[in-house]
Order: sequence, then structure tokens, then C-alpha cells
Amino acid sequence: MAEPLLSVRDLSMTYVRRSSLFGRRARNVAALKEVSLDIEAGETLGLVGESGCGKSTLARCLLRLLRPSSGSVRFAGEDLLSLGDDAMRRMRQAMQIVLQNPFSSLNPRLNGFDLIAEPLRAHRALSRKEMRDKVVSLLAEVGLTSDFLGRHPHQLSGGQAQRIALARALALNPALVILDEPTSALDVSVQAQIINLLIRLQNQRGLTYLFITHDLSVVQHISDRIAVMYLGRIVEEAGSEQIFAEPQHPYTQALLSSTPAPDPGGRRQRIILPGTVPSAANPPAGCAFHPRCSHVMDICRTQYPAPRRTAPEHFVSCHLYDSAQDMESNSMHNLLDKDAQQ
Repeated sequence: MAEPLLSVRDLSMTYVRRSSLFGRRARNVAALKEVSLDIEAGETLGLVGESGCGKSTLARCLLRLLRPSSGSVRFAGEDLLSLGDDAMRRMRQAMQIVLQNPFSSLNPRLNGFDLIAEPLRAHRALSRKEMRDKVVSLLAEVGLTSDFLGRHPHQLSGGQAQRIALARALALNPALVILDEPTSALDVSVQAQIINLLIRLQNQRGLTYLFITHDLSVVQHISDRIAVMYLGRIVEEAGSEQIFAEPQHPYTQALLSSTPAPDPGGRRQRIILPGTVPSAANPPAGCAFHPRCSHVMDICRTQYPAPRRTAPEHFVSCHLYDSAQDMESNSMHNLLDKDAQQ
């Protein structure tokens, strides 16, 4: 069986936060905790979760814009965390990112030509004519004309600016594009245009996407598989259709209950989660979701659940799906711990 294009194992990212003026006190903040996932060539993995759960941190760790605290990232058979600076610079040609707000990611001093030509100048030796032809071709690919060569970001609409950002990301013919909430800053009608453009480009170029969003209606439309993240961990992963048809983790069920039903006559029972997402600086013991979960059990407060395969391609980290043998073993461990404390 072929190796996935991107393979992540037990990836963790911990920040050290200074809590006093002179840095005498330090507190570890775990933004990611033992994240594992695979993305096959040519597919789209949607990554969803509330703001602050670690989605963007994961994206930056995958590109090695941040150095993870532990774990491994393999891309196209290469261990990215062991590569030197020169090797990583070459590898980044095959890995690109499109950010949420194009106006903050595009240099306001550069026009459309220079914005798209910037990666080509850094990695390709092209003549002036070749460079212009390539940039014009990229503009046409994202649905813009050569009229945009001389326009600066402030002269563009949100959708046009995001198309420029996408053209720049495609300039070096990447295999993987990380899309970090690429439509959340756009109007609804423009969102649909950008999503359709991304699907068309994927079909034409054979691109692989990691699509990060909190918009479940968008992720359902574009994703082959969906991973749900809560406070730095993947709590459920399955095919897109399966996640929406049979969500199994209580957090996933609550997220989906907040989306409008596709059938105008249909109704979803809204699940209102109590409280807020816990702080990554002071997470709850055991399962981080247990303070907000209506199915909480004693074991949830002390032990984090291991991932369980509940269907051929469906994984969930929840004690509701522990087998009877697992529950008996966990209960025995709890009794032994209590005896040891006494």
C-alpha cells in the first residue's frame, strides 16, 4: 500500500507562557496534543473545531513554520522535522498555504504581478517574458484577467484578493495546499465561487488539500474526510458523508446540531453545550470535553479515551465506545490508584 502524501504521528506543540513581568513564573500551554492523521494524495481532509482549538497551530507545524515539541511529520516520504534549512526550503515548493484574510497576507506595496512572481523569483530562473507569461497564465487559472497585473491589494475586492493569494500559492506547482479558513472573510456568494474554484483546481492539478474551517456547510461540500478537533486533540475522524450521517462524539453531534438542515421541512434538535472551551493553559483532567458533556462518566474525569475504530474508516476518542473489557480494566486501574493513594 502506498504511503500517504502527508503522515502525522503524535504531534504535540507546547508553548511556555511567562506569567509575570520578569518571567519568574512559567506555565506550559499545550496547543496540540498527540495529533495523528494521514492525507492521501489527491484528497481533501477537512479540519473543523471551535476557534482556539489548535487548527492553525497544526497548519504551521506541518509546514515547519513552527517547530513542534514532539512527534513526526512525513511528507512525500521525507521526515520534515529532520531536514536542514536548505532541504526544507526546497521542500516548501511542494507545500503552500492560503490564509484566512488575503489583505493581511498580501504585501500592500506590491501589485498583482509582483505578488504572484515573488515565489517564482525565489525558486525559478525565468526570463522576463517567461515570468510574465507564467503570471498571466496563473491569473487566468484562478479566473482573473491580465488587467489585475497592475492592481494593488487595496484596489481588489475580498474575492479578487483571495484569488491572487491562491494564484501565488499555485505558482510553484505544489502537491499540498493548506487552506486556513480561506472563505470565512468573504461574502456568502463569493465563498461559493472560491469553493467551486478550489474543486476545479484540484481536479485539474491533482492537488491535495488540508481544509481548515469552522463552517460545517462548507467543509461538507469540499471534503472527502473530516477530522474534528477539540482543545488540541483529534476527537473524531471519518468520511464526510459518514460524519454528517452518524456523528459519534458528543462534541461532533453538538457542532452538527447547530448547522441548518438541508431539507427546509426538516428539523434538527439543537444541542446547547454548557460553559466554554477550557483554557489550554489549564485543561481539565481526563477527557477535556467532559465538563461540557451530557454523557460524562467517572472515567471521563480521570482518563483520556484512546481512539476507537467504530466502522472501517471511522475513529472516535470517547469512553462511550469502550468495550466492556476496556471498562473493566479501567475500573480496576482506578481502584488500584485509590488504594495506592490510601
